[in-house]
Amino acid sequence: MEESKQSLNKMEIERRIQLLRSKNVSEEVIKLVRSDLEDGLTEEQTDIYMNKNLNIDQMKALSSCLHKGIPDEMIALLKENNLSGNQMCVSLEFYEKGVPIDAIKEIIVRGDNTIAMRSAYSKILENMEQMKKESEKAPEYVEELVEQIRDMVGKIHHQEERYDALNKKLALIETNKGDEEVMNRLVKENSDKDAMIESQQNELNKANGTIARLRDDIEKKDKEMVRMSNRIESLEDKIMSVATQTEAAKESKIVEEPVKSEPAKTAEDVAANQKLAEDKKIVPIYYQIPVVDASGHMIQRAFIDRNVRKGGNGVAGLFSKLSFKKKSRADIVKLLASGELVPAQLCQIKSAIEKGLTESQLIELINNNVSAEKMKEIIEIAVLENSIAY
Repeated sequence: MEESKQSLNKMEIERRIQLLRSKNVSEEVIKLVRSDLEDGLTEEQTDIYMNKNLNIDQMKALSSCLHKGIPDEMIALLKENNLSGNQMCVSLEFYEKGVPIDAIKEIIVRGDNTIAMRSAYSKILENMEQMKKESEKAPEYVEELVEQIRDMVGKIHHQEERYDALNKKLALIETNKGDEEVMNRLVKENSDKDAMIESQQNELNKANGTIARLRDDIEKKDKEMVRMSNRIESLEDKIMSVATQTEAAKESKIVEEPVKSEPAKTAEDVAANQKLAEDKKIVPIYYQIPVVDASGHMIQRAFIDRNVRKGGNGVAGLFSKLSFKKKSRADIVKLLASGELVPAQLCQIKSAIEKGLTESQLIELINNNVSAEKMKEIIEIAVLENSIAY
């Protein structure tokens, strides 16, 4: 029992004794209280057994409990069950020997006398001793059981470690599964992008091939135009040379009438000149001069006629009709270069020059931009017409 206050000194003890005497407390009780206070008990502890309903033997039993430090539960059990002083002493004795409070409480509640209580306490104590001996006889079995329990605990711990490792692996597998799905998605996206890039590369290659082919066609066309231009100039130079030589040889023998040239005539003027030429036996030669814009497209045609005597021109007249002046050649080349003729049409123009078509006829072929097949037929007709006129 814990002390709530410090012990009293001698003066306080005397004061306490005087107070008890003033209350007519017996000298035997005063003697017990003095002894307890001098032994170190507090005033509150002595008040535990200061009860008019308790006799001196009961008070001494409770005082003994206080000196021995018996728990308050046991003191209350002895005080509140109206036990005699001997019953309190027997119960306290066997409590000190090891009988549990619960067992003491069961015996006190039964209301046995002091001898019966001692007998009951003794049996309980014997049983406790027997159980103690039996427990001491089985340490090996207990140790073996403890060892088995330890093994089981170790195995359980090992299994828990395995389960933890398995859970970690499962979590890792789940993580890897998620990573694999992400990787598969990325691989599919890369494959789709590669396919798209490959398709675009194929289209680009086709476009590059088409561009290269068109460049080759353009280069071939340019080369063909240069070659044809050179060929035309060569032919024109030859025709001019032949015409000049012929004119020089016949100049002394052939007398031409003055050439009558007008800047531009209408269709009625052309018809009148034809009639006049028939009357005078003069062969009329008509020219159609194309009027072109800056881009080389023809705007209109102007008629120009030249009258030559029937028998006075001969070969010179023929070459005059077939030959082109330098400026005319430049105009034809300009028309060819600025036009949109294909190589097949250019070949027909070359054929027309070689077959002796006139400048106006060539200009008509160039400006009308007919197909190569149709152009070939027109050239044949023009050659026939020229041969009849000659």
